Amino acid sequence: MSSRIPATLLAVLVVSGTLTACASSPETPRVVPITEVSAGDCFSSDADLTVATLAASCADPHLYEVLSVAPSELGEAFPGDDALASEADARCSAQFAELGRDAVAGLTALHLVPSERSWSEGDRNLVCLVASSEGDELSGSRLAANG
Repeated sequence: MSSRIPATLLAVLVVSGTLTACASSPETPRVVPITEVSAGDCFSSDADLTVATLAASCADPHLYEVLSVAPSELGEAFPGDDALASEADARCSAQFAELGRDAVAGLTALHLVPSERSWSEGDRNLVCLVASSEGDELSGSRLAANG
C-alpha cells in the first residue's frame, strides 16, 4: 500500500472529498494501485490516494489527468519529502506551462511523490497531474496526444 500524499493534493482531497475518474484506454473502469497510473490517465481515487479508478474514457467527468510519470533524479537514498516536493514542483510547473495558456486556463498543476515507505519498495516516480483550479470535474483530455 503506497503512501503518496503531497500537501497540495491532500488539501484538494480534503476540500473535494473523493476523486472522480477517467483513463486513456481501458474499455471499462478498473482499479489499480496509484503507483501504476500512466501519462494520459484520468482517474478517481480513495481519500488516502492509494488506488486509482481508471474510467473508460477521459471524455467522462473526472478530477485529475496524469500529465507525466518519470523517476526522481535525486539518487537511490530517500532524499526526503521536501526535496522530492521541490523536484516535483519544478518539473510539473514546467510541463504545465508547456501546455500553453489556453490549455491551462482554469487548471492547476499538482503532483504525487513517493513516501519514504514506497521509496523503500522501489517507487521513484514523480507524477504530475492537472486538475480544475476550483475542484470541479473536467471532461476531455488536456494532452494533445489524447485529444
